Amino acid sequence: MKRCILVLALAVFFALAGLASAEYKVLVIASDNYVESGGEIDYITSLTKIGEYTFSYDVLKINTDEGNRGWADATDLSTLSEAEINETLSKTDIIYFTWNGPGHDEGYFMKGTENAVREWVKNGGVIWMDAFDDNFTDDQGNQIGLWFPIDEFPAQIANTADSDVEITPEGEASGLFSKPNTVDVNALILDDNFAGDLSGYKILANRVDGNGAAAIQLPYGSGYYVGMCIDTRDAGKLEPAKPLIENALYYCAALKASAVTAVDPNDKLSTTWGEIKR
Repeated sequence: MKRCILVLALAVFFALAGLASAEYKVLVIASDNYVESGGEIDYITSLTKIGEYTFSYDVLKINTDEGNRGWADATDLSTLSEAEINETLSKTDIIYFTWNGPGHDEGYFMKGTENAVREWVKNGGVIWMDAFDDNFTDDQGNQIGLWFPIDEFPAQIANTADSDVEITPEGEASGLFSKPNTVDVNALILDDNFAGDLSGYKILANRVDGNGAAAIQLPYGSGYYVGMCIDTRDAGKLEPAKPLIENALYYCAALKASAVTAVDPNDKLSTTWGEIKR
């Protein structure tokens, strides 16, 4: 009996260890070609190993309006079927919105994805958000867009610029600003940020100019929305943000690992240690 218990404990240990060192698939979403010329996309996708986590990437450009800093070969998400969107999301662990990711300059580029993205987060997906523009709305007139649950957790995007930052106790405890890099938050260039009623949010950092949160986390179902209002539109602004971008990926991977459903002791464990069905 003791031997059976030991074998079971070891099997669970190695299964969870396998999850902790798993590869995470990141979908990098871009809607502003400044992040291409400025280098954010290239920098993110160069980060294939951070601590115990490994990453692979797909890049999805979603702005087809070349007159609004888009791309001729971008994907118009509104033309995709629900099945196509869900197929992409089923292969994704983390979504990374680069600067101006969901839309900008009155252009909204997440149309047709609202329900699918929210369900994906609810079922354990993790979203990271750089700063994005304050002057676009979805078809229902919602600022930000209903891919983000602002109907349940009201928030606004304020039209702000740079500010110094104060990390909150929750932010210190999160590790976002300390693992694996110690981030100089006042070297970061800030941009439009979450503001308004943030009572349902965990505030990880505040702007010292009094204009709202600099970094937030929102648990949603089994997943998370996380973001900081960093400006990465050119090489000069990207450079001080690089330590935070690396930390953000590490933090999102840790959240994703924590969102994995616990092993059911009534389920039959795999005979191969270190592997578990996902």
